[in-house]
Amino acid sequence: MTWQLWRQDDNGNRFLVGDFETRELAERKMAGLARGHHKQIYWISNTCEQGDADTGGSYR
Repeated sequence: MTWQLWRQDDNGNRFLVGDFETRELAERKMAGLARGHHKQIYWISNTCEQGDADTGGSYR
């Protein structure tokens, strides 16, 4: 199982930021991106889930 970090831009477009071996690594990357000046929506999903559903780790 891998963990995927996704982002959604202001126009509703969704992009895969990256695949990570652990949720912790994905969360670290997400926290770093969330510190940026332009706020986007980020979330983490695992490859065992259907689609790219939010797993409770989103930031704006």
